[in-house]
Amino acid sequence: MQERQERKESKFTMDSDTDRDKICCIILNYNDAETAAGLAEELKESRLIDDILLVDNCSTDDSWEKFKKLELGWKKEEKEDKEDILPSLWLIRTDENGGYGSGNQAGIDYAMEYLEPDYIIIANPDVHFFDDCVKRLKEVLEAREDGAIASAMVTDPEGRELFSYWDLQPMWKDLLDTAPLARRMFAPVLKTPLLELPEGGDGNTRIVGALPGSFFMIKTGCFTPGDLEELFDRNVFLYYEEKILGQKLKNLGLKALLAVDARYVHAHSVTIDKCYKKAADRQRLLHESKLYYYKHYLHKGPTSLTAAGMFLGLVLAEVSVLTGLLRIKAGR
Repeated sequence: MQERQERKESKFTMDSDTDRDKICCIILNYNDAETAAGLAEELKESRLIDDILLVDNCSTDDSWEKFKKLELGWKKEEKEDKEDILPSLWLIRTDENGGYGSGNQAGIDYAMEYLEPDYIIIANPDVHFFDDCVKRLKEVLEAREDGAIASAMVTDPEGRELFSYWDLQPMWKDLLDTAPLARRMFAPVLKTPLLELPEGGDGNTRIVGALPGSFFMIKTGCFTPGDLEELFDRNVFLYYEEKILGQKLKNLGLKALLAVDARYVHAHSVTIDKCYKKAADRQRLLHESKLYYYKHYLHKGPTSLTAAGMFLGLVLAEVSVLTGLLRIKAGR
């Protein structure tokens, strides 16, 4: 299934501690080695992360060769690392591109078998975060026995706040949240305001339905080995993995937590946009995942799914029209 490699502070200012819990960061790549390697290089300065696992999701470009080159330089630095504070770099390559969930699940499976981390960070290649954020998320998860995953507030590179959580809504609300115009019209009933969310243990933690898949931390001790092996649904190629995970946590009696006093940066959809340049193509993938979610996790029958499909067809037309108008405006 995978090709395995042998293993051998800036804003990253925490002291190393050999007795602390072990943290592994998984970075999933598909045809974007430069961005993925860039994040790995940033995390090289971390004093909290022990292992960085680059998962190449069967890229069709020269990503694997670039990662091997990165590994050579990394091993040289490890030999010169007299204080043994450099995170270890690991590479694996899947034999097919099964999408976000399948690729990250391959990383989790490898990490649990060979690295045995207490915490796993799932990180998109286009995010940026530091040890203060990692430390805070670990604190949040330690504070609750049922705290399974945690993340922070997300901003874009210019510092503007992006969406940081979702509610787990009934199907009709979830559909309204798909349509650009309906989302704006019904915004007050589609998302619980941040300060109205249940407190998650302290004044700066909230319990949420789902967290963005771009960056979050998993407390592995919350799960059985079997649950960890099925954390991501491999049948979903892209989109809706977050709400699927949210439903799985709900069924297990576990919580997703948001630290409102911590931040990370996401250059939103840089990698996805490189692979799916047309907005309509991304929208179609989203709709496929939605219908799968409604069927398998909200347990909707044929009538409801047919109605949802018709509504999503109208949404796709709306997106196409709005995209065309934006192109015309940009052309002017």
